[in-house]
Amino acid sequence: MKLRIHGDNIIECERALSLIALAYNGKVVAKSKNIIVPSYSIQTKDKEIFEVELLGGHDRWNVNFNTELTKYGAPLREATDAYITKVSKDGKTEELLLAIEFCNALPAGNNAWQRNGRAVTCAEIGIPYFYFAEIGGVELDGDRKVKASRFPNPIVPFSYLTSSKSLNVVCIPIYEAHPAITNELRKKFTHIFGKEASLNLLKSIIEQSQINDVMNVLIEKGTTLVKILSNDRKRVDTFRALEWEEFLKISSGQKKAEWIKNHPNKQIWRKKSSDKVNVTKTFKTLLTKTQELNLLSIGAKEIPICLVANGNIKKFASLLKEIYPADKIKTLADKIETKNKPLIVVWVTGFKPRGDDSRPDRGLTPLARMLFGNDIDILTIVFGPAGKQTWKTFNENPERLVTSNGLWQAVLNLSNYVLADSATSEFGVLTSIVTRNLERKNVKVIFNSAKPSGNYGEHDVDTAIHTLFSRQLSSNIFESMCNPPGGDWSGISILIFRTKQNIVGLRCQEFLLPKQNAPTTLFKFTPRKKKFFLSLNPKTTQKI
Repeated sequence: MKLRIHGDNIIECERALSLIALAYNGKVVAKSKNIIVPSYSIQTKDKEIFEVELLGGHDRWNVNFNTELTKYGAPLREATDAYITKVSKDGKTEELLLAIEFCNALPAGNNAWQRNGRAVTCAEIGIPYFYFAEIGGVELDGDRKVKASRFPNPIVPFSYLTSSKSLNVVCIPIYEAHPAITNELRKKFTHIFGKEASLNLLKSIIEQSQINDVMNVLIEKGTTLVKILSNDRKRVDTFRALEWEEFLKISSGQKKAEWIKNHPNKQIWRKKSSDKVNVTKTFKTLLTKTQELNLLSIGAKEIPICLVANGNIKKFASLLKEIYPADKIKTLADKIETKNKPLIVVWVTGFKPRGDDSRPDRGLTPLARMLFGNDIDILTIVFGPAGKQTWKTFNENPERLVTSNGLWQAVLNLSNYVLADSATSEFGVLTSIVTRNLERKNVKVIFNSAKPSGNYGEHDVDTAIHTLFSRQLSSNIFESMCNPPGGDWSGISILIFRTKQNIVGLRCQEFLLPKQNAPTTLFKFTPRKKKFFLSLNPKTTQKI
């Protein structure tokens, strides 16, 4: 069998290759000398079970995954880190087997839901989706000292589980230990680490065999993680204990809304007002008066998503008419009022103070969809200071925004209603009632086989350099992973060959190369106003 891995870059390809080899307890052997399209053999007992080609860089091989998946009804054009495909015997087509996302950033704050759009894109059309993330990471201060361990809001990993259940598809979060995890946290989370179980699932999907048992193992691990995260919170601001299991068993979004509404321990939703961006007076009024209606938390009070349940629907519609001009809001408010069914409201800042996109916010509406499915209406309210051209396009042709902007693609393709109230809009409040296309082709995704385009670029250079050096590790060459310095997420990894000690530099200001009697500074982070600059010590350059 011949497999291909289409990756965002060559590193993502090799991470996926490593998972396949581990799943089969196999050995990876270089098969070709092609350094642009490296090919490997996965062998067990010196017998090849797969040939695997690595294609680094999306949309470069006469295959555009965004376009291909859209043909099957995918709601967004969000490419994942790696796609694993099976090449047909005649080599003319490829079948998409699964998608993989690797996330090594701290899964906390709004970063936690940044990749939900990629998950929902695959889940909606039945493509198995693996989300690898880390637990136990720490946030650093300006001097690169540990402030605290950071964790995701439990509703985020839970959304993958609800999506798996409601859509009957593999959409699974798989957590591993962060390199900086403490021994105490490692012990606490050991039983939720799911890499080994994910390898069994990966193998079953490649072989297209039964997956229910291993899926249940991973869902149980995910549910246990959610319980731990919620029980450790200082305030009772999320579901707790068995409430997560009860909610997970409900497949319908409407029934989930009813369950929340009738729950004896239901929580009232509250949203903090932010001073980071300029907002309109009408938006401030809307936020204040909406909270006076005591809308319901959907299981996590602090995230900007709430539930308007029966009894409050008409009050909420009347509130919209009270705040905004009739000619701008009447059609939208009337439709909400007439339907008089539970409504999910998603509050999206969307844009930073200077008007550029707030990338993590594109995951909020997908998060709501993953939690509640497609049989409940969503109103997304966007209130950040986008550029004036954005509002001009929204006013004239909202659909045009979908083709050019990932944030608007998520908002307009996954919502039923959109209300935009921005301080930078010269048109005042803008609304859109979305006609959602829910035609999904839950069948095999097959497309014409990839082939080189003949155009070379930076991905080919990266692949060539990586392939050449990664095959020379026995010659004391170590390829360092570096996230360019600039904040709490930055770091660099090094290897001390004498001791074979691998150091992940998330907590280091200086890195030492102990090949001489006295320590030698190889790299140094220089803090300047909470930004960090990486410099190479010129005295050691010739010795490296």
